[in-house]
Amino acid sequence: MGLRAGIYGGSGYAGAELVRLLAGHPEVGALGVSSRGYAGRGISEVYPQLAVEGAYVEPEEIDASSLDAAFVAYGHGESAEAVKGLLEAGARLVVDLSADFRLSDVGVYEEWYGEHPAPALLGEAHYGLPEVFGAPGGRLVANPGCYPTAAILALAPVVRRVAVRSVTVNALSGVSGAGAKPSVKTHFVTVNESVSAYGISNGTPRHRHTPEIELMLRRVGKTPEVTFVPHLLPISRGELETIVVELEEPGELPEAGDVLGWYAEDYEDWGFVEARVEPPHISHVANTNRARLSAAVDPRAGKLLLFAAVDNLLKGAAGAAVQNMNLALGYPEDLGLEHLK
Repeated sequence: MGLRAGIYGGSGYAGAELVRLLAGHPEVGALGVSSRGYAGRGISEVYPQLAVEGAYVEPEEIDASSLDAAFVAYGHGESAEAVKGLLEAGARLVVDLSADFRLSDVGVYEEWYGEHPAPALLGEAHYGLPEVFGAPGGRLVANPGCYPTAAILALAPVVRRVAVRSVTVNALSGVSGAGAKPSVKTHFVTVNESVSAYGISNGTPRHRHTPEIELMLRRVGKTPEVTFVPHLLPISRGELETIVVELEEPGELPEAGDVLGWYAEDYEDWGFVEARVEPPHISHVANTNRARLSAAVDPRAGKLLLFAAVDNLLKGAAGAAVQNMNLALGYPEDLGLEHLK
């Protein structure tokens, strides 16, 4: 019969990608897709590009107790209650695509997001970036944010090996990263032929992915506070980060080839991370589950430059979620994702 999977919030951009991937997954035998806004409407009616039979249903219509894998693609603050209910109902594995379980420190979570709806589950969640933190164990996976995925993959091999004084992440993403719900900031007239920084509050960079990047990197090595500034690009999908690293000892500045060697060493057993001499383009990774990394050195300024590109809806969301399901349930990481390499 195969695995029974359920998608909660299947009508958003990441949810639609989950539908596409799981509908074609060789081990998924039954798939329920919920959407309160589109319940009763055919999936292919809402997303004509998805050649998927069946209709969206109300979340309560999916038998959570029978699920081998449940994917929650709700917004931050909304997911936690759904995750708690799914686990209590007996779902074998829950993969949450929101930020609700990424920050294991409840104090840090509340500083950036407000009161946590299910704090008792924070310590149970596995941060789902397997290339850095290993295959998920247990029953709850916190799928990483798209920006932190790129930043952590680029930075983890560095902070493991050298002492870092400062980190600045200059990130650019397509409009789908803001979600499917329309707003003035994501209106075509606003974003077309323009690029803008966001996540700036009262003149200070304060984007919610900042603590996620810091906390995860501090599990790997000593990491200072990170300056993180995202920008909105007038494209549908894809993400590029240029990361400037200042070392504690400028005289220990590595060669770019050294950093590429660190990437090769740390990620040699993982099929979706690759390093190249040429800095990546967003087009190199769009519509794939790959993360492409590169490095350069500015000896005049004594800075190390890192580059990372991912598709924000795949390696930054749905593709990573399926990769995490595969690993958590004992399958090869690329099962059902081979076409996205």
